Amino acid sequence: MVSTVALVGGAGGALAQGRLQTPPPVPGAEGSSGAGTSAGLVQLAVRRLPDGVELVISGTGAAPQLRQSVDGSRWQGQILTSQPGALRFGAQRLSMPELGMQLVSLQGSGSSYQLEILTANGMPSRRPTVSADGQNLILTFAAPAQVVQQTARLDLNQPGSIPLPSEVPAFRPRAVAPPLGDMAVGSMVLRNPSLLQVKGPRVTLTLKNAPAKDALMALAQIGGYGFVYVDSDGGAAPAALGANAQGGAGAGASSRLVTISFRNETYARALNSVLLASGLQGKVDGNLIMAGPSIAGRSFAPQLSKVYRLNQVSPNSAADYLANLGATVSKINTITTSVTQGVAQAAAVSSAPSSQTTQSTEQTTVESFGAKQGPLLGLQATTDPRLGTVTLIGDAPLIAVAEHYLRQLDLRQRQVALSVKILDVNLDNDTSIANSFAFKFGNNYIVNDSGKFLGSFGNGYPSGTTPAISQPSEGQFIDYLRAQIVSSSTKLLASPTLILSENSEAIAGGAEVAAATSAGGAGGASSALSAASIGRPRANESFVTVGTNEVTAYTSNQATGSNTGGVITCTPSFGVAGLTLGARASKIDDNGFVTFTLSPAISAVTSTQTVNGCGSIKILSVRRLDTGTVRVRDGQTLILTGVISDQDIATVTKWPILGDIPLVGQFFRTSGRTRSKRELVIMVSPKVINDESGGVYGYGYQPASMPARQWLGQGAP
Repeated sequence: MVSTVALVGGAGGALAQGRLQTPPPVPGAEGSSGAGTSAGLVQLAVRRLPDGVELVISGTGAAPQLRQSVDGSRWQGQILTSQPGALRFGAQRLSMPELGMQLVSLQGSGSSYQLEILTANGMPSRRPTVSADGQNLILTFAAPAQVVQQTARLDLNQPGSIPLPSEVPAFRPRAVAPPLGDMAVGSMVLRNPSLLQVKGPRVTLTLKNAPAKDALMALAQIGGYGFVYVDSDGGAAPAALGANAQGGAGAGASSRLVTISFRNETYARALNSVLLASGLQGKVDGNLIMAGPSIAGRSFAPQLSKVYRLNQVSPNSAADYLANLGATVSKINTITTSVTQGVAQAAAVSSAPSSQTTQSTEQTTVESFGAKQGPLLGLQATTDPRLGTVTLIGDAPLIAVAEHYLRQLDLRQRQVALSVKILDVNLDNDTSIANSFAFKFGNNYIVNDSGKFLGSFGNGYPSGTTPAISQPSEGQFIDYLRAQIVSSSTKLLASPTLILSENSEAIAGGAEVAAATSAGGAGGASSALSAASIGRPRANESFVTVGTNEVTAYTSNQATGSNTGGVITCTPSFGVAGLTLGARASKIDDNGFVTFTLSPAISAVTSTQTVNGCGSIKILSVRRLDTGTVRVRDGQTLILTGVISDQDIATVTKWPILGDIPLVGQFFRTSGRTRSKRELVIMVSPKVINDESGGVYGYGYQPASMPARQWLGQGAP
């Protein structure tokens, strides 16, 4: 629907047909009326309102006309001016998704200009409120309400919560389904193998509860064809019969009864109707019609055999797919049986002889499987996992169809480069005030050691006090005041890039978590790696560990026996102090969306403990974030934050009573306060690798040192 709005008037007013308002002149919008406006030079400016957005088309003159139309999510307007002009900056294109406008474009010349608006997310477009101020044409569109974003700075001197917006976003104008992307489709036309291409005279025939084999033989005689009935069990030898011959019935043939009535029907439809009604399969070989429950793989003609070496898909997966379409797949199945006889040494009676034997037997069988219906009935297939090949045996048309399926299956799986940036910010602020003094009169000492009262009467100076307080002489008073403020700010930045694919097959020897090393002795780490050298259980996973192996626990075992001497053996367990990052790519679709999961963790040594008889162990402080399934578009960046640790510890040591006296009490106490805040920020940017055109080495990697840049052939950053 197209509507026309004509605006007439000067700067002081406006007249319009349709929705029209008379706004004041637009301040702050480029190209509005006032100084600096050139008549005839048209340009587009944008002004944000609290509940909308204004598009100001300046230079349209005093009497512009607007013809507008709406088509779904697209709004189009044609602006006609009374005086010819030109675009000041040429054709303009804007994108404002946050305001609901995916694309805004202005183009044209002379007295006609075209303004086009495409809404974001497929939302329906609405007509604007049209107004003018004598020099500018103003279009006001509704937009989401502007929310003021509140931020707060990290203040260690005043711990507290960060204010967050409390406004609830409005509902969508209507229920909108999730967007649907394009799908890669491979199609081909399949010939119906159940329909026989035969020629013959028209048929007029009526049968009631007649054996299907007899009905087919009668139709073969009418068309001048020979007839062979092949039973499913293959027990009875098939008999090739002439037009007037008869064949013996196979097992179960008499149970297939049909009731038909044809009047001047075509020969091909009549024969195929009997096959369809009886559930039998038919095949034409020269002038011979063969029928039976499973006749697709029977033929007098030579068969074709092809061996396909697959590049991406595994041969077993491809063979299983062909079996679902009707092909008969043969595989070797080996069953291993182990039988153990005797008593184990641990369960035997002391000093009694023990013997235990284990015998293993293997039974190898060839199993064939496949669906009973599908376009590949009659095709035989087998696999060779060592070479990654699939062997197909059958008629040439069947192999051609199967080859088409294999070409669609053997596609390369996509790969994605996950560029991860991890920022760990630690802010510490420690404040402590301690006062110590000593006083002596006679043989008696009174000492205040950082808020602790120490006294000695007649025994000399008390031991274990702070060395800074020397032993005073008779009647001497010594005071020692210590105050300090320690502030520290540290950050740990890691930027690994992980290459992952969609392949979710299991990796032999992979471990669930590579960093969870646990082994004995000094070579514990190497022993753990030998048990799980890959470090991940599946091919679409990756794991990065950057840090130091620290001893976090000991397992002690005391040797028993007369000659051991009770030696205690300590087995250490290790943990990583540093960064560990696990990632898993679940799906990389054809529209550029990457679905993945992350599990980053940062650990640091916070304290040390001693285990008697073994040694010291480290206590690790761990911060870990396990995401769920996340979907991000190719090239976009996902920021994960909010893993915040906030600690405020206050410690006071004072004399009883005296430490609570105002002003004076500070000389009889020691106070300390420790404040620390830590925040973990993770940024992830997936980049789908284009295998056809190649990719940039390192995906934007910028080495920090000059030797590394020289080795990569890069200059100064």
